[in-house]
Amino acid sequence: MRVLSWNVQGAVPPNGSIERIQNQVTYLEDSAGLPDIVLLNEVTTIQRERWRDFLTEIGYGEIVDTLEWAAELRESTVPPHQDYNHVNGNLIAVHETSPASDLERMPASIRYGPWEGSDLKDWDTNVPEKILNANVSLGDTTLELWNVRAVPGSMHGEEKIKILENAYNRIRKGSGMPCILAGDFNSPNRELADGTIIPWRYEDKGEIAERWVEAEMNILRGLEDQGMVDVFREQHGYGDLDILDVSHATQTEEPLAVAPAEVEGKRFDHMIASTDLNPQECWYEHEGFSCSDHAPLIAEFSP
Repeated sequence: MRVLSWNVQGAVPPNGSIERIQNQVTYLEDSAGLPDIVLLNEVTTIQRERWRDFLTEIGYGEIVDTLEWAAELRESTVPPHQDYNHVNGNLIAVHETSPASDLERMPASIRYGPWEGSDLKDWDTNVPEKILNANVSLGDTTLELWNVRAVPGSMHGEEKIKILENAYNRIRKGSGMPCILAGDFNSPNRELADGTIIPWRYEDKGEIAERWVEAEMNILRGLEDQGMVDVFREQHGYGDLDILDVSHATQTEEPLAVAPAEVEGKRFDHMIASTDLNPQECWYEHEGFSCSDHAPLIAEFSP
């Protein structure tokens, strides 16, 4: 089972143009090998139907997204939504040849679910379109999917913390079924060769800084006791690697002009998955830089 997670950089035109979307869909078909499950971030709200049409044409018959949330909130006059552009959201699609099927978007209820008896219901973000939760059938098992895109903290402050906290806490309070958590977490700041994670604001003082660091560390490492691992690091380890090991080429102007191992930037895009799914391979796909500023993250599982 091949799973792809990708920030398609559709925040503002021309990044959400029809031509760009066509190039990205062509990449999924010709280069990525039609992954069984795709989890996309920054899918442009105004191009929702085109995305759905193009994906359907290449065999993705089951699609769920949060784009209607974003569209409705974009028109809202209720504060503080005037401070958020709400121009994009998340999308999950399952290919018709996939062993997974019956994709179902899960409602963001604060009343019904494993969290109904909890003191905190973990749904307090002003940008709910950045969290998409869905279930799919995988043989006799139900697989839980979380597609998350954390907004940049430099622009939206505590909204980044809320997104990470909400996703993490809901997964911890969930049903315990096999799970894949993936997306652009805008974290960490950097990783050391010995595996040490350096979150943003780790040198700052105060309650907010502590909460910030905890939110990043929880989403990246806090699910290990539930049998969920960072698939890329589990496969490749840390230190100098001879493969692409960043997803956002923030320090390389033309990432396609250099070898994959020479691309410098941030490893913002992650896939945290249950070991029950038996991850086999995981890599950042260099060619994806041809149509986004993020490289797709692809993992193969043998559940």
